[in-house]
Amino acid sequence: MTEIKMPEAGFSITEGTVIEWFKEVGETVKEGENVVSVETDKLTVDIPAEKAGVLHEVRYSAGEVVPVGGIMGVILEAGEKPLETKEEVQEEEKPRTVKRPQVRGNRDRRISPAAKILARARGVDVSKIQTGTGPQGRIVKQDVIDFLSSAAAPIETQKQAATAAFEPVQKTEGTGRARRVEFKGWRKVIADRMAKSSREIPHVTMSVEADVTDLSRTIQLLREKQRLHFTYLPFMMKAMVAGIQEVPSMNALCDPQGFTVLDEINIGIAVDLGEKLIVPVIKQVERKSIPVLVTELDVIIKKAREDKLTPQDIEDGTITITNVGMFQIHSATAIILPPQVAIMYMGAARELPGVWEGRIEIRKKMMFGATYDHRVNNGASVGRFLKKMKECIEDLNVLLMHLR
Repeated sequence: MTEIKMPEAGFSITEGTVIEWFKEVGETVKEGENVVSVETDKLTVDIPAEKAGVLHEVRYSAGEVVPVGGIMGVILEAGEKPLETKEEVQEEEKPRTVKRPQVRGNRDRRISPAAKILARARGVDVSKIQTGTGPQGRIVKQDVIDFLSSAAAPIETQKQAATAAFEPVQKTEGTGRARRVEFKGWRKVIADRMAKSSREIPHVTMSVEADVTDLSRTIQLLREKQRLHFTYLPFMMKAMVAGIQEVPSMNALCDPQGFTVLDEINIGIAVDLGEKLIVPVIKQVERKSIPVLVTELDVIIKKAREDKLTPQDIEDGTITITNVGMFQIHSATAIILPPQVAIMYMGAARELPGVWEGRIEIRKKMMFGATYDHRVNNGASVGRFLKKMKECIEDLNVLLMHLR
């Protein structure tokens, strides 16, 4: 007998939601074949069968929440009989009802998280989308958009798209059509965790402005010469390493009794997936060069947007950074992801007048900062952390010293 269990997907994950079963009770399952899809607040995972056999039992149907380690179903190998428990013997003569899983119409189709969210919001039946343009035919967000704008979309669906229709609630005069979204599944997990973080952690944010004129020019030259997707982010990550070397307690995990300062610097990168946010992790940043970070960032962000992240891709983060600059935001206050003790933000780089070597020039400036746990660090230590980062960002010679 093989039990299908809800897997661990990071130290902060305690439960997940069953999305869909790919097999019905009584169907044959091959070893390694995906049996069920589950979703946490971080990612969607398809769980394969550890052994071949027959799906004998489903204990959690689609939409139900399962704790980590909970048994979702049971597979019996050929010729194997289910174990009889005392309760089963006592109820032997009573009729038994076995939960039937919800099975998707086309088992070979794959849908990205962003596409699922948009399709659900616009009332799109994804089975009507003939082909997906993502890897291996995966349906991506653009496919849903194209479907909505095509003649293939039913008139009612087009109307829903135009009004962004959700399940309507009581209409309030003068406000148009309202909608209600329940805190369920990943939404509930995120809501609970962020509220808990805000209640229990004394959040303080400090920011600094850096001149990124020289860094901006360097990035442009590197793009032209090395043909890699250089951005501010990998340089900011290496500056974080320099800051952590100055103030090691910024790279720590906290618990009710104290905190643990860590040697490895594993930086989580907040990736926007529409209504959902996910934080894949780049491991051991202190050991990697900027070109290596550029490559790893491209790979892991692409995996996140194509719903290909594994549990290993999102675990073991020690500090997080979010790029609000992509929305032309200059400063922000972020919420810490416990048990981490700090989260960074980087704002938009913008041209501003400034004094440079005794004369007024138009320079590129960027705000960045840290929201930190005041139980672990105080203002002076975080000030030193940000000061070191600013030195690295403004003077590439200082940054290069930390790369050796």
